[in-house]
Amino acid sequence: MRGAIITVAAQKGGVGKTTLAYEIAGALDAVLVDLDFHGGGVTNLWGFDPLGAVRAPLLDALESRSRTPRPKRGASRPDLVPTHPDLSVARLEAEDVADALERWANVWQRTVVVDTHPGAHWTTDGAVQVADLVVVPVPPGRRELAATASMLREHTGYPILLVPNMTPSVPDERWIDALAGFAERDGVHLAPFISEHRWLRRRLLSSAITCQPRPGVRTQRAAEQFAAVAKEAINQCRKNSATQPLPPRT
Repeated sequence: MRGAIITVAAQKGGVGKTTLAYEIAGALDAVLVDLDFHGGGVTNLWGFDPLGAVRAPLLDALESRSRTPRPKRGASRPDLVPTHPDLSVARLEAEDVADALERWANVWQRTVVVDTHPGAHWTTDGAVQVADLVVVPVPPGRRELAATASMLREHTGYPILLVPNMTPSVPDERWIDALAGFAERDGVHLAPFISEHRWLRRRLLSSAITCQPRPGVRTQRAAEQFAAVAKEAINQCRKNSATQPLPPRT
């Protein structure tokens, strides 16, 4: 039985998708697959430079259609299959990504967390198609809510977990009401909230806070919130696999 596939996706950038994927993978001891081919994603956060490497394991494995990449390992970091800028021009389709992720999850026998390119792209489509759960961060803001509403319309029937992200100490009631309205849709659930940890944006360390052996008080509080979201995500995966089939691939 293959490990669960959790795809972290968002139609808008700057919503905390990369950090969320990184910390969920750390909390679940999952393999983190990076499909965001632009700089600044989880590959950069992990501390790996794909342009400085001789090989591109993600591209090699996708193009071979039989090879399974070997995740990179690092102290206090999730195991990573790094992205490569050439993924943006690879002659592949969404179905190739979906098939590869399912095949790799079977080989690894571990949970797989996929970070995606923000917005519409065939790599994201493939990762969403095969996901047992699509995790979507939703910070407060009019544009963020509009992007979330658009994504939910386009992915009706998919199992989705909305994460109230960057939550201020006094959240706007309109944002809370909008999240509650989203959660009334079939297959859509709300995760525990994550506070507005502004210090995370300035953090230079590549370690995941959910993997810290001796965290400080501030780090511990943030790590507990990310771990709660990860726990809810894996629980939803188990419920989905037991009670309902995934929508057909399009």
